Amino acid sequence: MNYHQLNVFYEVAKAKSFTVAAEKLFLTQPAVSLQIQNMEKYYDIKLFEKAGKRIVLTKAGEVLFEFAEKIFNLARLAEDAIADFRRLKRGTLKIDAVFTFADYYLPILLEAFYNKYQNIILEIRTGNTSQIIKDTLIHKNDIAFVAYKPETDKLVAIEFINDHLVGVVPSHHKFAHRESIAVEELNGERLILRERGSSPRRIVEEVFKTKGITPQIIMESGSTTAIKRAVEAGIGMSILSKQAVKKEVEAGTLKELHFTDAEIGYQFFLILLKEKYISKLLRSFLDIAMEFALMHSAIQKEGQTLEDQRADSS
Repeated sequence: MNYHQLNVFYEVAKAKSFTVAAEKLFLTQPAVSLQIQNMEKYYDIKLFEKAGKRIVLTKAGEVLFEFAEKIFNLARLAEDAIADFRRLKRGTLKIDAVFTFADYYLPILLEAFYNKYQNIILEIRTGNTSQIIKDTLIHKNDIAFVAYKPETDKLVAIEFINDHLVGVVPSHHKFAHRESIAVEELNGERLILRERGSSPRRIVEEVFKTKGITPQIIMESGSTTAIKRAVEAGIGMSILSKQAVKKEVEAGTLKELHFTDAEIGYQFFLILLKEKYISKLLRSFLDIAMEFALMHSAIQKEGQTLEDQRADSS
């Protein structure tokens, strides 16, 4: 297979545009079209088809695209390995993360990394855990952060940090004068929760089932920011990541409530392929990530001690 033609096909398939691919490859659009035509003629199969003004991959094109993605990701890994020998301080790191981690934990980690490695390009993508696991298995990222442990022996999964969930109410809510509540007190309360299938929603529903309560779920959203704004507006209360509401709690627009009869939370996992080549760049990121996890764990323990002391004195 012609590597140049495959690269042209790959860029067209990614961009879903001959024009955009041509600009990226520094070729003319007719030259790009000719390469695709030559591939289709050689293999006697259509790789693209028109859907109105757009182009889409045929079934054969989808299969080829999956292989092309693996090939070019492996080529990039080979370049990283060679760069290690040349002691280069440049490179690209692809990181996938679930939404809550990407929004409220990853920026802190990236700040620590960039303080040491300012010339590194980071490509960040977000998604749900199941999709990120699939992408990790086909070399779409170098490292990822997910909300539950993958059920496959092809990945290394390291327990990373705990995400502690707390009750969240607006400053004028009937619970706002309190520091904690029992889960049973949520029975019949108007709740705004994350979308079905998300890890926070799954954990919360398990607690509700265990306690035998049925709150009034009036709204659900995949956006934590949208949920916070709705709670601030007094539409209802919520159960969210403690880290996600930190700024609003400090500003006084939201009140954080701890649960006296349940520990609600889940674990984030750092994952990567077992067969992954650990470049110096990736090793450096892993070292900083594990330092971050240890620091976060220590802060959590200190915070829990203070909460326990407040509970004992009340």
